[in-house]
Amino acid sequence: MRTLFLISIAIVLFTAGCKKEDEWQTVSITGNYTNTPDPAGGFFTLTLPDGTTFQSPKKYFVSGSDNVVGTIDAAKSTLTVESITPSTRFLGFDLVYHIVIYNSDGDQVHFNGTAQSYADFTGIGWVHYTDGTGKFEGISGWEDFTLTTNPLTGVHTIVATGEATYLK
Repeated sequence: MRTLFLISIAIVLFTAGCKKEDEWQTVSITGNYTNTPDPAGGFFTLTLPDGTTFQSPKKYFVSGSDNVVGTIDAAKSTLTVESITPSTRFLGFDLVYHIVIYNSDGDQVHFNGTAQSYADFTGIGWVHYTDGTGKFEGISGWEDFTLTTNPLTGVHTIVATGEATYLK
């Protein structure tokens, strides 16, 4: 009887020390975003092949929503352009950037991305989730998007689809 009691205690102690495995979910993403230039972030100055110069914002405020983050906190969420170069493959620009978006609870999602912006004020791009905080800690995934740029304001209107894996 004493042996059975000790085995029972050992089982209880063993199972109490086991951590429940994290439950991950993978979901399809659909989102609509707006990137608004932040003039305080500065500008890139590019010289085009015909000698004219062009300025492009280095920083944007991000707003909008998707079915993973929900409504984006536009006061905190930013896109920072790391580089912009005239394309040698098409009439437009190649961009590399980093995005940090916040939800209403202050949880963050981090992305790295590349895009192509065309002379007709349209473009395409790709982002990969690199990290997150709070509910999005450990997030991974991607989004593809199309964009339209307002030539008077520089505001980008974006429609995205993709996939994300994060904790339930």
